[in-house]
Order: sequence, then C-alpha cells, then structure tokens
Amino acid sequence: STPNRSYLRRRLGSTNPHMMSSHYLGRRFCRLGLVLTTILVFCAAADVGSEQSAEESAAPPPIASLTMSLSMRDSALPPDAPPQMIDASARVLPGEDAAIGAFRFAEEFTLWDVDTVMNVMEELHEKLPEGYEPDEELVPKCGKRACSAGKLWKRADGLRKADIWDGSGADLLRALKKKGLEADFVAKCKAGMGRAFEGVRRQREREKREREEEEKAEKRREEEEKAMADAAERKAKYEQAWEAFVESVGGKTEERAVGADGTVENEGLTQGIVQAFLQAKYADAVALIRKIPGNAKTQNVWLIEARCHEILGDFRSALSAAGHLIQKSASHETWKPGSPRMMAVTLGANAAMQLGQSDKALRFYQTVLKFDPDAADARVQYRGLKKVIKLLDQAKEQIDKGYNKAATAHIDDCLSAMSGLDVDSPLFRSKIQLKLCTTLSGMGKHEEALLKCDKAVEVREAGGDAVPPGDRKEAYLVRAEALLLDMNYDDAVADFRAAFDLVPDQAEEKGDLHRRLQQAMRQQEDFNGGKKDHFYNEHRGFPNGKPPERDHLKILELPVNLDEHGKEIKCSWLKKQFKKLVRKFHPDKYKGDKKRAARKFKEVTDSKTHLSEEWGC
Repeated sequence: STPNRSYLRRRLGSTNPHMMSSHYLGRRFCRLGLVLTTILVFCAAADVGSEQSAEESAAPPPIASLTMSLSMRDSALPPDAPPQMIDASARVLPGEDAAIGAFRFAEEFTLWDVDTVMNVMEELHEKLPEGYEPDEELVPKCGKRACSAGKLWKRADGLRKADIWDGSGADLLRALKKKGLEADFVAKCKAGMGRAFEGVRRQREREKREREEEEKAEKRREEEEKAMADAAERKAKYEQAWEAFVESVGGKTEERAVGADGTVENEGLTQGIVQAFLQAKYADAVALIRKIPGNAKTQNVWLIEARCHEILGDFRSALSAAGHLIQKSASHETWKPGSPRMMAVTLGANAAMQLGQSDKALRFYQTVLKFDPDAADARVQYRGLKKVIKLLDQAKEQIDKGYNKAATAHIDDCLSAMSGLDVDSPLFRSKIQLKLCTTLSGMGKHEEALLKCDKAVEVREAGGDAVPPGDRKEAYLVRAEALLLDMNYDDAVADFRAAFDLVPDQAEEKGDLHRRLQQAMRQQEDFNGGKKDHFYNEHRGFPNGKPPERDHLKILELPVNLDEHGKEIKCSWLKKQFKKLVRKFHPDKYKGDKKRAARKFKEVTDSKTHLSEEWGC
C-alpha cells in the first residue's frame, strides 16, 4: 500500500511535497527496503493530491502507545468543581523515541510532574518493538556511539538557549534514563525539565495569542468589508439626494438676485451655470460662478459651486462655498434632511475631513444644533464625528511616539466609530487605511498591512480625476514602503514608478522620488540577482549572473544570533521554521493574497536550500 505522506516527510526531513523527486525518494527508501515502484506510485499520488497539507493527512500508526487515567480539572468549570477522570494516551510515532513521546504527552495534557513523565517514558520504551532504532534526524546521535548523559545535558542546554524547549526536554529525559547518575546531576536535569516545561507553556501561550490575533485580524477584515459596503451605500444615498436637487433646479427657473435699484442682476448668467451643471460641465460652471459677486449668489448657486469643487477634487474651495451657504441660510427654522443647507453641511464636513481640518467639520454640525437643537440626525453625526476625531488624534500621538501597536488599536476603534457617519466616505476611509497600513507594516503584520494599502489604492484609483494626483501619489508611496518591508521589491519598484509619474516635472519632490526609485531598483537587483557584468559572467564561473543577495535568516524568521550556535541547534531551528512557514504559505491553503503566498513559498524554499548547504544540515 502507499506509505502515509506525513510519515514519509518525517523520514525525509522535509514538508515540501515539491522537493520529493523520484530520484531522491529512491535513494532514501532503498535503505528502508522499499522498492522503487512503490515510490513512483506515491509520487504520482502526491502530485494529484498536493493540495492536502500534512495536518490533513491521516496520522501514521504509532510504534508504541500507552493509555492511562488522569485526574484533570476543566478550566471552563468553577475552581471548586471536582476533578474529572479522563483516559490519556501517550504514543511514539515512527522515527521517534520514547522521550519524544513522553514529552509530547506531558505537553498535550499539561502534566508537568517530572517523575510521572519519566514513568511514561519507561513504559513507552518497554513497548517499543525489539531492535527498533529511531530516525537520526529526529533523535541525533553523538557520533557512532550512543550519547552520554553529559553530552545529552550539554545539547539540551544549547537547545534551551535557542528556545527549542521540546528538544531540550526530550534530551533531558534521555539523560535521566541513563544508569548510575549522581544525585546532583539528577537534580540538575530535573530542574532543567522544569524550565523546559515552563518554556513550552510560554511558547504555547504565545502561539495562542498569535491565533487570537489572526482571528481578530480576520474579524477586522470582515468588519472592514461590511463598513466599506455601508459607506458605499451612504455614498449612493448622497448621490441620490444630489440627483433630486438636479431635477429640482432643472425643472424651474433659477431665482435671481435683485439689485438695490430693483433691476435683476446676472439674468442670463445663473441660467448658464445651471445648464453647465446639468450637463456635467463642472469646470465651465465654476468659471461662470466666478463672474458673480459673492453677495449676489443665491443658495442654489452656492450649493452648485460647492458640489462642482467637490467633484473636481478642490476640497478647499468646496469647504469655502459650503460655509458661505450655511452662513447665508442660517435660521431657527427646522433643518430638514435632504434640504440644500443640510446637503451643504454634509458636503462641508466631508471636505473639511479630507483636508484634515476636523475642527471645521465639527463647526458645521454645531451651527445646525445652534439654530435647531432638536435636529436628532445632526446631533448623532456631531457626537460620532467628535469621537472619531478624538481617536484619530490619539492614534497620531501614538504614531509620533513610535507605538505602532497602540496606534493600531486607536485606528481600529476609529474605523468602527465611523460606521453610520456621513463623513464615512470611501475616500476619507482610505486616509485611515493608509495610516493603518503604516502601523501594521511597522509591527511586521505585512499581509494585513498590504490589504489596507491595496484597498486605499483601489479607492483612489477608482475615483479617477475627482481624486487629486497628490492623494493617489500618497497611496502609492505608502504601499511602496510597506512592500519594501515585506521584501517584495518588484511591486515596490512599480509603485514608486507610479508615484513618480504622478508628480509634475517642475515639482521639487521629483528629484527626491527619483532617488528613492533608484534605491528601490538597486535593492530589487540585489535581491533577485541574475545581472551579468565584467565580474559575474559565465567566464568567471557565474553562468546565471550575480547570485541573489538575501537575508535568509529574516526570510525564514530565524533568530538573528543563530550563527553563534552550533550545527545541531542551527539545523533544528531551520527544520522547525521551514516546516512552519511552508505550512503557512502553502498556496492552496493560504487565505490571503495567493500571489504573495506563492512568492513567499518559493523564497522560503530557496532560503532553506541555501542554508542547508551552508550549514551542512
């Protein structure tokens, strides 16, 4: 029958199905007494079902197993609840020894008593088949002879310093199994076991926190998608109100301003403004409006001017026009939703927030409440906007201090508080998403950061000419910096080039952006390699050009001081991180950007191959 895949991978020391070639498998399994035809059958099955991860494959049958009754307390029950008896199973999987099985048993059932774990190890050892030898890759030997207690202690201490607690605990159990040990050495090993148990407990707590963070991130993504949909719905209602306004001004003669002498001023001009606005010729409408003195403009003219500036992306002029309309039409009459002056309030508040002038945005709603204290909608908008502004200020303060985690929490709260507000436009939300992209990227949460940046860029590009080039440039630059931190130099160069093209030729920042683009291109060239020059060419032994210059420790998320340790420690870390990352970035299982997953999967595989050759693993 076809051998179990997780068993084969453990025997081969690899979790990457693509590295399991027929030639490699044939050489390894000749020693195991399996015929080459069986290997070919397995490889064909692995190719067909490569989407299945090692976790989903059926576990191999244990070499030895042991079942015992344990008294356990359920953490979900009150502290004074009596303990419950459960059947706990300890097992030794193919390639392992009794020490690995016993330590895993202690970890699974949080059984931190050294003597009990040693008894489990002894019973498991007795149940092992006669002549069974564990895999050297899982249980390394000390040369041709079995490891002495002293060497096992030394190796366990090295693993402890490298934070490989399960390996350290297993070596200490092997040391305690030796005969004729002195009492001081036994006490030292048991103390080491206590530290190993504590280290594993802390490691599991870290992994639990990481899982919780991933769940929170997934929940934030779902909330963000819902919030974006709600913002788009409010945007649609806002546009419907403007469609109603367009119908109203298009179906009647525009009111005209009357001069002091009783003559009608700007008689044909206001009609031209309305016609240009109805025909979506917003620049022409603005040009005509500028010919009318400010004291001669009517409510509709002010509102048309504000709307034209908003569509053209001139938020400063839109803010000014909306403010003039509110000032001119302010009265103690009821401020009805959908009326021209309430439309001006929403438009002005949006424009102020786009410009970062939150105090002016609040002032619009304060004016409404001053003249109409019973305006319930305005009060809700005012209180919500006040909360959003407070959270944004707190986030900015934390960013300035370099506290990205605290800033991220404030920004998340801000995004939640924005739901239901009129200022929650996709364009304004993109500003907050860029801030979140920066903070998350600084925390090393690159996937979540790039998701925020991608949405911000998408919104600003979808806005077309209504979004100023400076805003689109800002989005590309923020994403480019996040891509650099994620070591995605190809896409970073593309974003820097897009930002560079959005800057006018005569602008001062053009030179700075050009230098930043050139620096990113050099980083791209070093990371990818392959360039041929007078030194790196086929005549000097480099047929593929310059070798890639990569930080393999960073790619594999290995400790920066790993070079200070010996070969066994480095190889243990390498196998551990490789297994973790290929499982994380497997393209068929990755929940995020599949393109990023495929890139990371290849980088991890290449780095593992490079370090394995360098360290002799």
